[in-house]
Amino acid sequence: MKVEILHERENSLARVMLDNDEVLMAQGGTLVALKGNISLNTTLRRSSRKSDRRNQDAIATESLFITEFRAMGEQNEVWLAPSMMGNILLHEVTSYKLIALVSNYLASSGTMDLFFGLPEVTLPRKNETLTLLSITGQGEVLINGLGGIYLITVDGEYLVNLAHLVAFENSLKYEITQLSKKGIGSWFKQQPLFMKFTGQGKLYCQTHHAKTWGHLIASRLKSK
Repeated sequence: MKVEILHERENSLARVMLDNDEVLMAQGGTLVALKGNISLNTTLRRSSRKSDRRNQDAIATESLFITEFRAMGEQNEVWLAPSMMGNILLHEVTSYKLIALVSNYLASSGTMDLFFGLPEVTLPRKNETLTLLSITGQGEVLINGLGGIYLITVDGEYLVNLAHLVAFENSLKYEITQLSKKGIGSWFKQQPLFMKFTGQGKLYCQTHHAKTWGHLIASRLKSK
C-alpha cells in the first residue's frame, strides 16, 4: 500500500494505491473516488458502552462504520477525504499501538485491528465520557484533523486541551485534569478540560477547535 497526501494543511486528500489482494479500511462516508477492480464491504463497529442520548455535548462516539476496500488486481486507487476541512497525516504503527479519537480516524491498512477496548475516560462533567479507538498491529494509519496536525514528541509531561487532541501512542500514560483559573476566566461555568500525558511517545494535536469553528461559520450565515 502506498499513500500520497495532496493539498496538505488546507483541504487534504489521500490517494491510496493498492496492489493485488491488499486491503484498506476507511471510515464510512470518506470515499471520494476509486479506480481498478476493488471489492467493497461496510460493517458497523460498536463499543460495549450504551449511548446516552441525553448527553449531546459528550466527546465520545460509540459506533463507527468501516468500509473495507480489497484490491482484486494491480494498479488500484482509492481516494479519501475527511468530512471536515483540514490536514491528513500518515502514522506508521510498529512497537506501540495508536489511540485516536474516533472522529480523527480516517483509514488504515488491512493488517490493523480496530476496537473500542480501552477503559472509558470519565470526564468531570455530568454524564460525559471519552471513548477512544485503539489501533493495533503493524501497518499504516491515516488520521485527520481540523486545520493542521502537529506532532509533539513527549519526554516527561505534557498537557493538551481535549478539544485539540487527535491521537497518541499507548506508551504514554494519561489522565483528565482541569486547570484552575483566577480572575475573569473563573467566571465561565465550563473550564476547558486537559489530558495530562506522562512518559515517552508521540502525540498528535489539531490547530482548530471543532465547536469554536462551527460557531464561527454559523455566525456568518444569513438567516432565511
